[in-house]
Amino acid sequence: MHPTKQITLLERISFLSIFFQLPFRALAAAFLSPFLKQWKKKRLNRVRVEAAVKYYVGRASIRQLQWATGTSVDVYRGWAKANRVQPVIEDVGENAKLLWLTEKRTDRVLFYVHGGAYMLTATDTMLAFCPRVHQELLKRDNSKDFGIVALAYSLHPAKFPTQLDEISQALTYLLSSGVKPENLILIGDSAGANVIVQLLVHTLHPFEGVTPSPLQRVTRGLLYPSEVTPPKRLGGVCLLSPWQSIDTPTPSYERNEVYDVLPATAVLNWGKVYLEGVPDSHLPWIKTIYCEPDLKEPWFAGLDEYLERILITAGGKEVLLDDATGLYSALKNLPNSKLDVRLDVEENGVHEDPIFDTSFPQKPRGGLGDATMNIVNWVEEVFGF
Repeated sequence: MHPTKQITLLERISFLSIFFQLPFRALAAAFLSPFLKQWKKKRLNRVRVEAAVKYYVGRASIRQLQWATGTSVDVYRGWAKANRVQPVIEDVGENAKLLWLTEKRTDRVLFYVHGGAYMLTATDTMLAFCPRVHQELLKRDNSKDFGIVALAYSLHPAKFPTQLDEISQALTYLLSSGVKPENLILIGDSAGANVIVQLLVHTLHPFEGVTPSPLQRVTRGLLYPSEVTPPKRLGGVCLLSPWQSIDTPTPSYERNEVYDVLPATAVLNWGKVYLEGVPDSHLPWIKTIYCEPDLKEPWFAGLDEYLERILITAGGKEVLLDDATGLYSALKNLPNSKLDVRLDVEENGVHEDPIFDTSFPQKPRGGLGDATMNIVNWVEEVFGF
């Protein structure tokens, strides 16, 4: 899950020069924000973090970033200690792990898959997102508690279909442990959303050599053979800033480069690295909306047999905006589909804006933004509170 444990002395010196510039970049951005179109409407807490993140991920190499961040398990342990959460880690397969962000439970579960372009670990900010959704929902009348679990999957140099196999194994484990599909929500951001889409495609078009999709087994009654009534479909899938283009720039890359927290050049570089050595025949599972096979039926046809709802969110000022809108169009326009597909584009939002919003809120007294609250309300609807 964390391949780069050591870097050279020159790489360390280079990384330190980048790291020590971050405070100055943040301060400069805060000072200039009233005059710059990408930041003039934002509070200083967001200006500083967006400027630092964009400079950091745009300048550091993949090796440097992996070396500096450790593993997702390391980040999780630190986050759990800081938030007084008892760490619960479960092994799934050879390398993947399930990290419980709440107490472990099986009645209702939010299953989170982090982003990071298949290069980077989960961050504290990512791990804090779902618990903030959880906290917001528990304030409401008639709300019910639910568990949150995150998937720590293999990173570069692991290639496709490694991550697909790991999420298939993890989901099989959760469903076999007693979690009912109708009480389960998959939520992922960026590359994590890509992993989830890979799983959905794998459910419809099984990829040879990969653990069978548990969603296929559920609807066929193989996971719960003793049940009299047919098992229900998966409750919902929420995709934040889904990554579909991978190594191919779209118009929103150029249009939103100046506004987004994610540097377009870094995204394209990470995508090219991830796809090195991957045959073109595998791309329909990875770059689904851009490499859909020429078939009689759409590639996503029949998805409503396995899934009830999909919510796609994106920032109106992010480089991956076209990926989100393109994926929405592909799903929304499926003929004779009963799938509930929704798209929420935050007008001035950046990449993964709701995740930034929960840790660096823009509203007074720490209130959540509209895009984040739309996710909270959607989760409430899926769980039927």
